[in-house]
Amino acid sequence: MKFQQDIRKIADGYQYFIIDIWGVVHDGCDAYPDMLKNLRYLRDKKKNICFLSNAPRRSKVVENVLAKFGVDDGLYDFVLSSGQAVFNYLQENNYGNKYYYIGPKKDEDLLDGLNYKRVLDADDADFAVVTGYDDEKSLEDEKDDDLRAIKRKDLTLICVNPDLVVVKQDGRRLICAGLVAKRYQEMQGKVVYFGKPYKMVYDQVFKLFNIGKKDIGKVLAIGDGLETDIKGANDYGLDSAFVPCGIFGQELKVGYGQLPQSDLLNEVCKQNDAWPEYVIAKL
Repeated sequence: MKFQQDIRKIADGYQYFIIDIWGVVHDGCDAYPDMLKNLRYLRDKKKNICFLSNAPRRSKVVENVLAKFGVDDGLYDFVLSSGQAVFNYLQENNYGNKYYYIGPKKDEDLLDGLNYKRVLDADDADFAVVTGYDDEKSLEDEKDDDLRAIKRKDLTLICVNPDLVVVKQDGRRLICAGLVAKRYQEMQGKVVYFGKPYKMVYDQVFKLFNIGKKDIGKVLAIGDGLETDIKGANDYGLDSAFVPCGIFGQELKVGYGQLPQSDLLNEVCKQNDAWPEYVIAKL
């Protein structure tokens, strides 16, 4: 692993950049310093940029979030969210007609426009969809009643966000849909994941970039999640750059703009079976 201060130090080696959002662009409340400056640096060099997010909502919603942090659509080619990936998949594949929804009200419209009907009783559903917990105060077992309900019918659970947690800049950890899915698997339930680190989202990114596997050496994935961003890149054969101040900031004992000790980082990478080519203190 090579340690660098920011993306500008390694930009010349790649043409296409797959960039995570939460933990790289912002912390959920505030944009990270120097983020906009370095995105403009990449665009000035005519680099192609995709924002790939495990957000459980449509890409347009994520674009609006980016705009609030000053990232206008001139700074990237496209956004692909895990919510959009689910929408695209269900648009093209028949998964039954009725689904049971588990998640906050803000994401209830995820499948609007598709030929599926939401039902309020799990016994009436053909499959279930989870987008996450209700709010920042939620506890890990909040959705267990829903999980027991869908398990009684042995429904497949589509997880729209594989992340277990995200981390704010002040160190607060917010639990995500991946944790609900993990609890369902512990109940011997079947889960289908959409988003990083799973192959399908990378296939869609390559299609939207209009490139093929022959171009894989021109692509760099950037993220703060070893088990999602970096593991996904490893499995797909992509080079990757790890931003340590996000999800793993406390574990690696670093804040924004800081680089971890190499022996501690090696141990954390080993625990997560994910190995980046680069470690950058910030985007």
